[in-house]
Amino acid sequence: DPTTLDGTIVRLDPDTGLAAAGNPTTTGDENAKRIVAYGLRNPYRFTMRPGTNEAWIGDVGYGTWEEIDRVMSPTTEVRNFGWPCMEGNGRTPGYDAANLNMCETIYTGPSPVYPRFTYRHGSPIVAGEDCGSGTSSISGVSFYAGSVYPAQYRNALFFTDYARGCVWAMRTGTDGLPDWTRIETFATDAGQLVDLQAGPGGDIFGVNIGAGSVVRYVYNGANNPPVASIKSDVTSGPLPLTVTFDGTASSDADGNVPLTYAWDLDGDG
Repeated sequence: DPTTLDGTIVRLDPDTGLAAAGNPTTTGDENAKRIVAYGLRNPYRFTMRPGTNEAWIGDVGYGTWEEIDRVMSPTTEVRNFGWPCMEGNGRTPGYDAANLNMCETIYTGPSPVYPRFTYRHGSPIVAGEDCGSGTSSISGVSFYAGSVYPAQYRNALFFTDYARGCVWAMRTGTDGLPDWTRIETFATDAGQLVDLQAGPGGDIFGVNIGAGSVVRYVYNGANNPPVASIKSDVTSGPLPLTVTFDGTASSDADGNVPLTYAWDLDGDG
């Protein structure tokens, strides 16, 4: 059958949309050449580990498990994460019982790439936490590479679950990689977050689709930089042009007021 892009990670030439140079597959149809990982159910979000070409993927599960998967080197080989034959670290019962050739080859042959971390739908991620469970949908992943959060969060992988309404931090282990034994609950009552991103200063931002808002997680023990909000009454027109600038909507996460500002219109600093 023609190769489809369902449940895949693709690596493309941004100018042409074709497979990027260096991809592991060089023969077959064009989709096959684009794919660097497959066997994912719903890789809804992924992020790149800073300083590397590794993709860390939040894969939304089926009936039982959510996954965080890792593609270490997309140009080395095409990696199979096993869906629909596998979910989490085990066989998917219905597909196992069907005795499909596609699945039996995985069960008896080379193993698929197992998840870096899984969590069960009906179980808490951190014991005693005040987060929902029962239904789950991993919906955001992002690394923290800033310097304002406490040192324990440096290079940690943050992830969120739309259904559970919390954010977690997977801190690094002795190998410098996120360690699934070092997960802590970072934020509760986070709402229906559908994305996590690191901002220019490193702070983690979340998109709350339920509230129609963007939230920013700042560390209270640091002097966070203010956020400039700049607008003008006109943006173009014939010369001479009189423009009124307004910076009064600027804010500071630490509550330091009043804020002062100055305009530099001739580029001399």
